[in-house]
Amino acid sequence: MNRHRYTILFLGLCMLLAAWPALSQTNANMETSATANRSEAVLSSTNESLGERTLPADHWLVGTSEVKDMLPALIAPEAPRKLLAEYGPAYLEQIGGTRVLHLKGSHHDMGFQHGTLLKDEILVGAKLIQTVGAVTWDKNFKTSSREAWQRTSPFIPQKFKDEIAGMAEATGLPLEEVQDFTIFPELFHCSGFAVWGKASADGTLLHGRVLDYMREVGMDRWALLIIQEPEGANAFVNVGYSGTIGSVTGMNVKRVGIGEMGGGGAEKWDGMPMTLLVRECLETGNSLEEVQQIMSNTPRTCEYYYVVSDSKAEGGRGSAVGVAAWPDKIQFIHPNEFHELLPRPLEDAVMLSAGDRYQCLVNRVAKMYGKINVQVALDIMARGVAMSSNMHDALFKPETLELWVTNSTLQDPACNRPYTHYDLKALMAEKPGK
Repeated sequence: MNRHRYTILFLGLCMLLAAWPALSQTNANMETSATANRSEAVLSSTNESLGERTLPADHWLVGTSEVKDMLPALIAPEAPRKLLAEYGPAYLEQIGGTRVLHLKGSHHDMGFQHGTLLKDEILVGAKLIQTVGAVTWDKNFKTSSREAWQRTSPFIPQKFKDEIAGMAEATGLPLEEVQDFTIFPELFHCSGFAVWGKASADGTLLHGRVLDYMREVGMDRWALLIIQEPEGANAFVNVGYSGTIGSVTGMNVKRVGIGEMGGGGAEKWDGMPMTLLVRECLETGNSLEEVQQIMSNTPRTCEYYYVVSDSKAEGGRGSAVGVAAWPDKIQFIHPNEFHELLPRPLEDAVMLSAGDRYQCLVNRVAKMYGKINVQVALDIMARGVAMSSNMHDALFKPETLELWVTNSTLQDPACNRPYTHYDLKALMAEKPGK
């Protein structure tokens, strides 16, 4: 398959990336996935201009990686909010070059609002998804999608099915099609870390999350920050894309943050899909302990890894855990705890990645230990930790409900793009003017 055809076929996958649960096929020892390697090969074959930005000779990142496009993080200037569209209590706004979708009400209502405000984008994704699946899945895609849905369905809370139904009604798509792109295969290979206490500059918890996947398809045009206020549950922010129902990167108003990393276990579908499990943790998990209980007690699919943080833990000092989860077992890796997959622990830190990128991540955290502020935390996610396929990065500051997010373009990985700062409390407090 030539590169142009490969790019076109995967457009639909990236458009709805954050909503699809796991049919992942990476190695159990957290080596780079085949899909991530494919993305890296495509990206390395292109001649990308880095513009005039360079890494200053005296910057602390110097020597932490040999990649040529390693650059310090940029934070975009604060930008005014502009209302783009609204439907009932829901609305879509623009902040600088980014979009924020606000959803509020019952799950059915939120699905209908989402489908109404982003109907055109979701319809495009639904049309492309069948072609993507037919080419990339080595079995009958429709049959596998139906099997995955039927096997996970008994473990999916009715509220999420209601949200899917609301989206189907608003877009006019058959319910099965929305179910299919909600259950579509996703192959993540990512990194994450949390630092606090002795590790951060002022003791404040900072939680970084790197999503590495197929940046070459240019999915940034569908990137969204989604703020949801479900009835009777925690409000939360989800770093996602048009059509997102589940989550792989999020923080709730209880000051709990979660980031996911893919593993193996293809077709082990007898549990709650990973993206909906993360969503459930955000909606109902009020603490680090409660999220661990939810993950432990919920039947799970495939193999996944997570970093979960909570600024309220340890009497307000903050803490985090690494999570290694399979359908039949789950392990929680605590700060300064040795694990065979994470052999270099540090006090007041949790770090999750694979191979050379794990070593790079630990080296950077160790080098700046005790000095890690927002700028340094963003720098830590530079190339060397982030892959060329880096699609989005997020930094959560749960104590103040702030976050910084960047999305990739065809020209640049996310880490080399400016980060936008968001204040979740302020964004939820009032609607912007037109």
